[in-house]
Amino acid sequence: MTTCVRMMKNPEKKYDKETKKEIDDEYNLAKGYWKKGNRIEALMLTEKTISDQGKNESSCYVHHELQGDIFYQLAEETEITNDIKRVYLFASLDAFSMFTLPCHDALKSFRGCVLSLIQLGDQLGIKKFYRKAASKAYQALSVTNSSEKYTALNKEFDGWYGYAEEKKKEKNSNAVVTVSETSTMANQMVLKKKNPFQQLKFFWVNLDDKTKRDFLVVDFRKLIEYIQNEYGKEVKRYFRKCVISLISLHWRYWKCHICSQVNYCFTDCKMHILDKHVHKYEPEFSDRPKYVDEILADMICCGDWKPVDIAQAANLINDRIKSQKEFVYVNGWCSDWPVAGDEKRETILKQFSEVLKASCPRENCTLSCTLWDWLIDYTEEHLDLPGVSGSYLDKCSFFKNPQCICFLDLKHLKHILKKFSQLTTDVRESLVSKVVNQLWENSLVKERLDLEGHTNSNLLLDKRLLCEEELELDQNETVEHYESTGIYEDVMPKGDKIVSWILDCPKIDKEFMSQMAKVAKGLHNREIWLAVLRIVQGLVRKKESYYDKRRKMLSYEKMLCEVETICDREDTRKNVNQRSTYEFALRTECEKLVGKQDDNRKYFWTVVKDVFVKLCPPVFGVLEDMECISKLSATVSNDEVKKSMLRLRKSLKEMVFFFLFFLFIYSFQQDLICDG
Repeated sequence: MTTCVRMMKNPEKKYDKETKKEIDDEYNLAKGYWKKGNRIEALMLTEKTISDQGKNESSCYVHHELQGDIFYQLAEETEITNDIKRVYLFASLDAFSMFTLPCHDALKSFRGCVLSLIQLGDQLGIKKFYRKAASKAYQALSVTNSSEKYTALNKEFDGWYGYAEEKKKEKNSNAVVTVSETSTMANQMVLKKKNPFQQLKFFWVNLDDKTKRDFLVVDFRKLIEYIQNEYGKEVKRYFRKCVISLISLHWRYWKCHICSQVNYCFTDCKMHILDKHVHKYEPEFSDRPKYVDEILADMICCGDWKPVDIAQAANLINDRIKSQKEFVYVNGWCSDWPVAGDEKRETILKQFSEVLKASCPRENCTLSCTLWDWLIDYTEEHLDLPGVSGSYLDKCSFFKNPQCICFLDLKHLKHILKKFSQLTTDVRESLVSKVVNQLWENSLVKERLDLEGHTNSNLLLDKRLLCEEELELDQNETVEHYESTGIYEDVMPKGDKIVSWILDCPKIDKEFMSQMAKVAKGLHNREIWLAVLRIVQGLVRKKESYYDKRRKMLSYEKMLCEVETICDREDTRKNVNQRSTYEFALRTECEKLVGKQDDNRKYFWTVVKDVFVKLCPPVFGVLEDMECISKLSATVSNDEVKKSMLRLRKSLKEMVFFFLFFLFIYSFQQDLICDG
């Protein structure tokens, strides 16, 4: 185990025996909780251990694996909705993915990854999951094939590999790709009698008004006594805590689990979390990716994206130049351009426009400004309009309108579609948002709580049920006091609403009361929230990796510019005899940097090494010293240096597309943190 741990993300971080013993003890305790069926305690303990270890988190791989086992078990047991099952599967996958190095101790993690990926592929019908499953299974086979004691496991991985490969080749998948709406979690009453609604409605209609009104008045003391007799004092205490609060006049409160502040209004709690616990940790404004403005987003979304006939367009431009008539654009689009009858280009443009529009919703635009600039630069570079000067196109602001993309030929349209398709929003984001929103809606109640007088002798159900008024969600969970049950005197009870309310209400049993106790303790749906937390952590790690890649690329580009400047300086020397070869000038500069302590020095050495060895594309690793450069004995001519720099520059520009602009904002509901 120790060998594998040292191979993980932070090989220089070694943890002492005392820390290892502490981690193992907490793992055994959490595993004991799990075996006893207490999954919440097991998940909370493992999460605390992982959090406490901080930078030594990689040493807690057994805790990650235990979380993966628990979430996978929850996914297997979940039959409520497909969406909740998928949340558990994504959480399981993230947990198992923390330790998948090619060694024997990682086989359990490999197994968990493969199973979760295959299940997600079956659930979502996305072939990417089968490709990843096949890759993980193949890596595991490289370990199991090395020893006879893994014969059975080797057979399992081989079977999963074959299954994933077969699913990859299927043309169409039967699974549904889109995230389905989560159905209600409340179990409705099973109606065994024929037409129970009509029977109860008939019975209700025949009651007199006084009986109907009195039916909605419950003696609070008798209700409490009934709960105590049926479920005991502990449940009674939680029930009282959930139902009544004389001081606040609210029967529900929101508690911040970060600092334990209590709020009686959801909006106040949300603002507290944002102000005290979120905003101060957000990156500086200058570090955030900048997105296109609303005007450009509207231009992108309103266009019909039809391919333009290049030859006819060139002739039209030349005619307009002669007649000095300008092209009129309305919201980025001009109707004068001739449409091409090219079905292939039209299909590609339609697909491309859908990808663009998906990143430009009015509420949350995620199309990067630099990404759009790259797209326009690419269009300008590859657009071929015979007989039309570039100066005219610049003068008439041709490339400031999205329609210019419709002038590209089929080859270049396929290229940008391929690139942009890789920037689709992570499926986990929409899945988590959908499940969280639905669970939140299901946790709300429509009826407010009415109490008779200040003695709280009677609990009054919502009179709107009698009036057949539309029930609105009472998000503040307010308690209203009335002098007497006379509040019903002016109500003409009609019946349909109250009948529906009775039939839809599930039977109050011990499981229901147990859930009520969990609400009071703040443990309601804790498994799903921990699974969501796991997914959010994975999304944050992914985003963090792109920021790290961005930093490396910017540093590399800066030093590549420095290398180009040094070479240009040699070319501009007036005295030809004083000029040095590019190689000599760069080696000299490398030696000058020895002893300096900054990242620029390391990246400069890296760029020089890449130029000398003709590496393309760059890998953005950093050299700690210039020993590698000193050992390069072969002479590199000026022409070879120039060609190498050009290749690196072109490759870097292409790679920027992948890493610098793949920084979408993952929008999650802030009420995730609030546990009502």
